[in-house]
Amino acid sequence: MGEEMVISPEAFFVAGIVLFGLSLLMFIVLWLRLGKLNKRYKSMLNGKTGGDYEELLIGIQTQLNEWGNQTAENSRALEAVRELMKSQKARVEMVRYNAFDQGGSEMSFSIAILNDYLDGLVLSGIYGREQTYMYAKTIEKGESKHTLSPEEKKAIQHASAPIIIKSANR
Repeated sequence: MGEEMVISPEAFFVAGIVLFGLSLLMFIVLWLRLGKLNKRYKSMLNGKTGGDYEELLIGIQTQLNEWGNQTAENSRALEAVRELMKSQKARVEMVRYNAFDQGGSEMSFSIAILNDYLDGLVLSGIYGREQTYMYAKTIEKGESKHTLSPEEKKAIQHASAPIIIKSANR
């Protein structure tokens, strides 16, 4: 029961040699990895010092701030252009018709020229055999102070229809 276990000095020596060998092998592997990592680090730095990178990062941050300010300014300018475009007379529609029951080929016309706020004018040309009349009536918010003919109302209605913009992306 009281037997003592005695380890011989040779066993300690062999275990020490094995541990030394494993440590040496791990040292060599880590040395090689460190060499590769150091090579990549130098390649990344490309001859620059840490202070150069700090200046570079500060420059990048400054540029990003300037771009952010420019983007906000561009957004405001774009919104102003959009508002200006709404006031441009871009909605144009024409209706042709026979004003008199004389036959013929629809020589009379009404043209509505409106903006997005439905302000603009309607031009009507009434063609007859003996004479031709031209009328211009102002339009505000889709209505006129003057009496409108059915053809003028139709031209205004067509010009004030919603504009559908087809996307180029498919």
